[in-house]
Amino acid sequence: MTLRIRTQREMVELGDEEAEQLRERLRLVPAAQPVEETIAVAANASTSVSFTEPQKVALLAVLQTWLDELGAAGIGSGAFTLRNALVEEPKRQGSDG
Repeated sequence: MTLRIRTQREMVELGDEEAEQLRERLRLVPAAQPVEETIAVAANASTSVSFTEPQKVALLAVLQTWLDELGAAGIGSGAFTLRNALVEEPKRQGSDG
């Protein structure tokens, strides 16, 4: 099942393997475990996922570590797109006013 994550700008989709790898990485980081729990609930409900600001910070940290370890090609296009979308969010918020 595809994992759909809603960011401020777009809906990002991760395929099964990519989503499972992300969830495994989230489980290994105590601060990111609430993110994984939110994904699990959404996956069971077959719906898209939205995160709180603290969850986004934890998710971005996990994605950045994954990117640093494996590079863009190694983490998959969905995870890379999600990381970029999360990086861009504070910039857009700050420029709205």
